[in-house]
Amino acid sequence: MPGRGPRAWLLVRPSACSGRGMDRTALHLEIRNAISISDELSRHEHALGEDELSGCLASLRGALCDLERDVGRSHEDASAPDAETVEAVERALQSLIIRRYEVPGSLRARTEQLLGSAERVSLALWDPTERVPSKPLLGKLPLARVIPQDVHSVLDYVHAACFLLSAKLARTGRGRAVGLALGAGLGATSAVTDYRLSAAKLLPIEMHEGFDHATGLAAIAAPFLLGYARKDPVAAMIQIGLGIGTLVTSAITDYRAELGITRPLRSHGGPPQPNRDVAEAADEAGERLGRRPRVPEAQRDLEGLVPT
Repeated sequence: MPGRGPRAWLLVRPSACSGRGMDRTALHLEIRNAISISDELSRHEHALGEDELSGCLASLRGALCDLERDVGRSHEDASAPDAETVEAVERALQSLIIRRYEVPGSLRARTEQLLGSAERVSLALWDPTERVPSKPLLGKLPLARVIPQDVHSVLDYVHAACFLLSAKLARTGRGRAVGLALGAGLGATSAVTDYRLSAAKLLPIEMHEGFDHATGLAAIAAPFLLGYARKDPVAAMIQIGLGIGTLVTSAITDYRAELGITRPLRSHGGPPQPNRDVAEAADEAGERLGRRPRVPEAQRDLEGLVPT
């Protein structure tokens, strides 16, 4: 699973990227995401004098660029990318995983985004028939991947029906409105999420996961915040119980997508150009630590990748 521990499937050879599994368009977009973030982080690490980390990131970016060219030719040849290209991505990715905790705290969240995208690409290539695991939410969720996705999907529809039932049993207008809103929202979201038991696969699995947590918190808090916990105890108890159940199941679900739909991640650019005096002082301090001076080019924004 992404970003967590060794992966036994690295021991097998890549097979053809056809049939079930990650959608080609989604795979291409995920590769672009990983390229953009690795380029951005490489510039930051180079500016900080962390040449080894910068080298790891540059190697990953280069391997991903080669992979992007292979995947981009899928209209000519639907076979898997060259095995050496895939293995180069794996080597660079493993080097970065080993050094991930050396990344400065300010860049750690962005690094986790990169690892999530790169590992998802890697899994899509090495086991193209496997459903696509979600990227960790906030770098920490789910806490464990115990509940299968299909079981969770059924629970989504059951919870949606129970929220609507709470609206029917409610004695207050607020209790009824909350039950209707949560039930309709959860049911509609489930119907368009990129997983097996949905009518249309439009919503990324990570967005559905976030909605699950938001629904659980809202269901628990609404009876108290809107003041109907005592006036409408039956509806309140059903909603609070469903909220707790939603949070617990969401925390331990093995979220899996059918197509791997994702959203584009734009580069934030390189580090800003520092004040000359500050830069010179930092270079002197870096030289005392045996680091190379900063290169001004590393501070330039990435052309064409920075929002205007």
